[in-house]
Amino acid sequence: MGSGVLVKVIGAFFSIPLANLYGADGNDIFISAYYVYTALYVISSAGLPVAVSKLVSEARAKGRMDEVRRIARVTGVSFVLLGAALSLGLGLLAEPVCRLIGSSCRYALIAIAPAIFFTCVVSAVRGYYQGFSDMIPTAVSQIVEALGKLIFGLGLAWYLMNRGYSLEVVVAGAVAGVTLGTVFSAVYVIGYALRHRNGDKIRGGGCRPAGQLVKELFRLAVPITVGASVFSLSSLLDTFMVKLRLQEGCYMTDAAAGYLYGAYGFAVKLFNLPLSLVVSIGVSLIPAISGALAVSRREKAQSLAESAFRLTGLLAFPCAVGLAAIPLPVLRVLFGSQGDACELAAPLLRLLAPAVFLAAMVSVTNPVLQAMGRVGLPVWSMVLGAAVKVGCNYLLVGIPEIGIAGAPVGTCLCYLVILCLNLWHMKRLQLSVSLGRAFLRPFVSAAVMGLFVWLLYPALTGGGMYGLAAVGLTVGLAAVLYAFMLAATRAVPKEDLLMLPRGEKLVKILKIQ
Repeated sequence: MGSGVLVKVIGAFFSIPLANLYGADGNDIFISAYYVYTALYVISSAGLPVAVSKLVSEARAKGRMDEVRRIARVTGVSFVLLGAALSLGLGLLAEPVCRLIGSSCRYALIAIAPAIFFTCVVSAVRGYYQGFSDMIPTAVSQIVEALGKLIFGLGLAWYLMNRGYSLEVVVAGAVAGVTLGTVFSAVYVIGYALRHRNGDKIRGGGCRPAGQLVKELFRLAVPITVGASVFSLSSLLDTFMVKLRLQEGCYMTDAAAGYLYGAYGFAVKLFNLPLSLVVSIGVSLIPAISGALAVSRREKAQSLAESAFRLTGLLAFPCAVGLAAIPLPVLRVLFGSQGDACELAAPLLRLLAPAVFLAAMVSVTNPVLQAMGRVGLPVWSMVLGAAVKVGCNYLLVGIPEIGIAGAPVGTCLCYLVILCLNLWHMKRLQLSVSLGRAFLRPFVSAAVMGLFVWLLYPALTGGGMYGLAAVGLTVGLAAVLYAFMLAATRAVPKEDLLMLPRGEKLVKILKIQ
């Protein structure tokens, strides 16, 4: 989680200056290329690392250390071959893909294609060490990747822009930074693996044949990957469908629709920021719950799931409320040079804010079901959610009175459908959580904070304080109030704090019984 926060801070220093550099039109090209990359990225990073961490954690829980080593070898070969095939395919098909989605992002796709290979290498090592509940390779490699993207991506884009290159080439330079970031990340994780390859001397415990392990690996990985791919492909379809429906239903030109979608991309950037705080919770849940269930410790698995829900609610509620309370001031602080785009994005961000909480909860419920071995259930949930998203976009965006506002509404409904289905599956499998106990107190604390923000910011601007100073003071005071409300409502149980690093000291400082 700590690395997720740092990565998003670094990412903000990357994406916000870029957005101000090339504007909504360049943002449209960047989003188009990045969604294509993400559609292939999930194949290499969604299912396989989860499957590896689950297999490793179960083998360790049963004392099969020879099998753990064989899983590492099988994983390495499988990931390298998959990464090479995906990178080569994207590079060769860049031109037809651009024509299909109606975007001039060919150079950007070619620049980002090699990143998929290096991501596969990184995912193999991350998944293996996640099975040991060692999150250091995941955390540090994410930071290394983000720094590489920031330094080289922003540097190349700035250089190309000042040299007078076209917008397509400038965006390709920014995207090339993503590729270089994955290269440095792969170098780090390979070095980490080489330094720690002799760290565990325990032998024995039995070992299944390599063919059986490969079969089990892909039995777990394919459903997870298919589900993530469906959702990623629906986002990719957004880039084509939303602009097309704006042209057909709202009678916009191609350029106007692209600009409006690029402005909506600013809202999406802020929507994605808080999610990095909770993704790590889901990643760490899989080996922990899998290991507990492998030795029939269902009560331990239940406790872990409930703690994850509470922690996710604590983080997601204030983010969603804050974005809904003052969307335009936040957008102006971050994308000040894009004044008109900020005005367009603000109401869209307010509509998108509830999806922050819904998506955060989905990022926890999916891993819980996957850790229980029911990897197909989240797939169907996401398929239905993606269908709702696509349907809403097609129906709502084409209505002139609604227009692009239909896109955030579709996103909210999509995550709501997925969450409700996942919770129903968990209850049916007897690993449900009490939503009232998990969310009531954080919700009350966040609601009080939101009312405070809604009243404070106009008071500050009325007193002559504007821009970063007003937003910064509002956010800072709101954070203090939220922390006070959490303490006053006793929203954080002692057992949750004890699970955190140095949790014993936190319990003593806060005097929680």
